[in-house]
Amino acid sequence: MNKLIVLSGVPGSGKSYFSNTIKKIKGAHVYVVSSDSLRREITGSQSNIDHEQLVWTIFYELAKSYSHDKEGIVILDATHITSTLRVDKNQILKPLFDEVILVMWKLDKNVVSNQNLQREYPIAPDVLDMFFNQFELPTEKDEKFFDKIIMITNNDIAPAIKEII
Repeated sequence: MNKLIVLSGVPGSGKSYFSNTIKKIKGAHVYVVSSDSLRREITGSQSNIDHEQLVWTIFYELAKSYSHDKEGIVILDATHITSTLRVDKNQILKPLFDEVILVMWKLDKNVVSNQNLQREYPIAPDVLDMFFNQFELPTEKDEKFFDKIIMITNNDIAPAIKEII
């Protein structure tokens, strides 16, 4: 049974840490597709948005290619802060997976701001504020699209990992 895990949260909430933790625990058959990593590879910086169309084309093509592993867990590590980004952009992937799960971080702004400062590449405070202002909680559209929605409201990711693995 293959799974698509769509992560949703503002920068600094812990999405990449979560992805890397699953990869370390499970090892084989876990594929992390990260928009930040692709930007770094293509432009040299995860904050350089000069080639966004290329980044997102590769992002979804990688997810499609990893879907062929019928034991695979494909994790889409990007902000996906709106229902449109979570659902509409992933419509093409849904038929390729047995289960599609949304993991969403709803953390206190001060917690995320502090975590952001500890990142290798922190986001500017005004940009982080923009992400917080645009962030949408799950909508009816999300509830219809995803087989399961897992909310992380503190930094305890163990229950979410257990549910996925």
